[in-house]
Amino acid sequence: MLAGAALSSPRLPRLRPFVALRSGEPLRALNPSSLSLNPLPVPRVSCSLVNLARSSSGARSKRDAEGLWEDPDDGYGSDYEEMDREEEERGVEGEAKPSYVDNDAIQSTTSEYEEEIVKEVEMLLEPEEKAILQENEVPDLRKISTIKWNPFHNLALSGQIPFMDKLLELGIDIDSVDKDGFTALHKAVIGKKEAVISHLLRKGANPHIRDRDGATPLHYAVQVGAMQTVKLLIKYKVDVNVADNDGWTPLHVAIQSRSRDIAKVLLVNGADKTRRNKDGKTPLDLSLCYGRDFKSYELAKLLKLVPANRDP
Repeated sequence: MLAGAALSSPRLPRLRPFVALRSGEPLRALNPSSLSLNPLPVPRVSCSLVNLARSSSGARSKRDAEGLWEDPDDGYGSDYEEMDREEEERGVEGEAKPSYVDNDAIQSTTSEYEEEIVKEVEMLLEPEEKAILQENEVPDLRKISTIKWNPFHNLALSGQIPFMDKLLELGIDIDSVDKDGFTALHKAVIGKKEAVISHLLRKGANPHIRDRDGATPLHYAVQVGAMQTVKLLIKYKVDVNVADNDGWTPLHVAIQSRSRDIAKVLLVNGADKTRRNKDGKTPLDLSLCYGRDFKSYELAKLLKLVPANRDP
């Protein structure tokens, strides 16, 4: 009995509702029977809408039951899309529509900017600095060159083709060499500047010049793994079997660099796999000197299967 009593809900005292009367009057209890409990009016729903909701719910339940997937709405064909299209037609306020390029206006702006720069710099220069500028209306390449630092070479390495052309117009030798015997083409190949390489060759740069060690641009193209440059130089009829001062051909360099694809291109274009360097080693010997690894076997297979003295 005690357990049942403990579990039973306690009886709460019944409260009687009160109502506030006019100011100054005391509160009095209301008779519950006098309160109106009429429910609020419920809006009437069209039967067609009810049926539509039921049919939609039924179809959705059927799809869920069948395990069908319905892609979420991505907004395509929505009212927002029509609004966006209307805005595009009208043009967004404050955003100018693209128009034709006025080259005259661009040139005028550039000219004005250059004039401002000239005036500003001339105001900043000291008298002795202005004298240097006046003495060099035309660039004096002798004053800005050393045996190591050739301006044309530096422009080639930095990809400054328009300035290279200006120096060529002034008469600079496109095949001028530095203290190491490098031409601008050598350095562009080493720097993997493909656009500069193509430009130099079109301008008449000699791809056969050797540096101080007897290496040609093709040697360096193979060394840096520049496949497109290798193919380009071959199109310009370079000698694929040219050897440097130590007897290394581009194929020797390709095998040393473990560049199978470049070695294959050289072999297909007539590289001689039997040529020996000053140490008496063929390209195959170099591949085997790397030891027993997959690349050694891969290169050895290539060299063994390609016929010797293959014509391009």
